[in-house]
Amino acid sequence: MVENAGEDLGLKSVSAMANDHTKPACTREELDKADYLTRQIRFKKQPVSAIMFAFEGIAYAYVNHCMHMHRPLNCEQDAIFDESGLYLRCSMHGFIFDPKTGECQSPVCFGQRLQSLRLEEIDGTLYFAEKHLTLID
Repeated sequence: MVENAGEDLGLKSVSAMANDHTKPACTREELDKADYLTRQIRFKKQPVSAIMFAFEGIAYAYVNHCMHMHRPLNCEQDAIFDESGLYLRCSMHGFIFDPKTGECQSPVCFGQRLQSLRLEEIDGTLYFAEKHLTLID
C-alpha cells in the first residue's frame, strides 16, 4: 500500500489511477534501500525537485522545498530526517516537519505544509499520480 499526506491509496484504487504515459519514479525496492531519493520534476509548469522516502513502511513524496527560506530540505546536508528519525528536517535552519503530513512543527511556520505529491505503486514500481507533474530526464 502507498499512502501520502493521510490519503489511503489502496492497491485497488491505484490500478484505476495508473497513467500509462507516466515514467516510473523508482522501484519500491530502490526506495526501501535508500534514506531518500530525489527526482527532478516539472510541477504546475515549474521545474522543482521532488523528495521521496519510506516512513514506517509507507512511501511518501513532497516537493523538496522548505517554505521558510525556499531551499531544498537537503541543501546543507545529505539527509532529510532529524537525529531521532521521527521528523523531516530542513538542513538550512533546522525546521522540522511531520513526515506523514508534511506539516511544519517549528514555531515560525507551524501548521504550514510541504506540498505533498501523490504516489501510486503498480507491480513494485512507484509512479507520481499528479495531474500537473512530469518527470524531467
